[in-house]
Amino acid sequence: MTAAPAVPIVRSDVTFTSGGERCAGWWYEPAAEPDGRAIVMANGFSLTRHDGLPAYAERFAAAGFAVLLFDHRNLGDSGGERRQRFRASEQQEDWRNAIAYAAGRDGVEPGGIVLWGYSFAGGHALEVAAGRGDLAAVVVICPFADGFKRVLVTPPKLSAWILPRAVADLAGRHNLVAVTAPPGEHGAMTMPGEAEGFAAAVEPGSPWRNEISPGVFATVAMFRPVRRARRIAAPVWVGLGERDITVDHGAVERVATRAPRGELHRYPYDHFEPLSAEAAGRIAADQLEFLARVI
Repeated sequence: MTAAPAVPIVRSDVTFTSGGERCAGWWYEPAAEPDGRAIVMANGFSLTRHDGLPAYAERFAAAGFAVLLFDHRNLGDSGGERRQRFRASEQQEDWRNAIAYAAGRDGVEPGGIVLWGYSFAGGHALEVAAGRGDLAAVVVICPFADGFKRVLVTPPKLSAWILPRAVADLAGRHNLVAVTAPPGEHGAMTMPGEAEGFAAAVEPGSPWRNEISPGVFATVAMFRPVRRARRIAAPVWVGLGERDITVDHGAVERVATRAPRGELHRYPYDHFEPLSAEAAGRIAADQLEFLARVI
């Protein structure tokens, strides 16, 4: 296991408001004077700020970045009465409000914001970045870039089971399904290795729950950030796990080739291994090298 650099880091609990709810975050900064750059980051589908991301945030802060690591509303430590509710549009609103919060912190310079997202949050980062001209860079690892491709590989029996529940959820009848389960069982993510991947990623004491509202699955085929990659003006670092079967490889590659300033980095990982401390050391080092080149 690769340890984080032994550099003094200050981490404080912060909150910001999004959609009338309180989003919980950790604000990281080095003990030395901040240099005007800040990274806004969040975790993937259902995961929380506790699960694998502090290893990245600590390395970024050690390198001189301020970091806002936050939970989406209704998940983790954030507020929201309908627990485990998942709406892509609401989470993207959370991202925009997180950016505004970070940009308003003392010492953060205009144009100094970097977006960092893993998995579904990587898709959010791409969507939010498209059309904006005020970001320093975008960093995504194993991004969920094309929901249509995921629908195509979902077993028909699972789709038939989850779709009525998704429609009911969108109609206002809040209900929950398992985030993950072994292949052949009922859950949102049941491809081989996904249940084990979540189990390995979730940290002891994490508020993560193996429950999620299914409404997104009625519209997930239309969640296709890859189609907006050409509109991202900022430099884009894209990480692909070569053993990742959760997201479509072709879509991830197209994000890097379509983004005007995109670049692709390949790793011998599955979808969840980037959340391990060992992988975080390697990947964060590459991401920091990229940021040193482009900012």
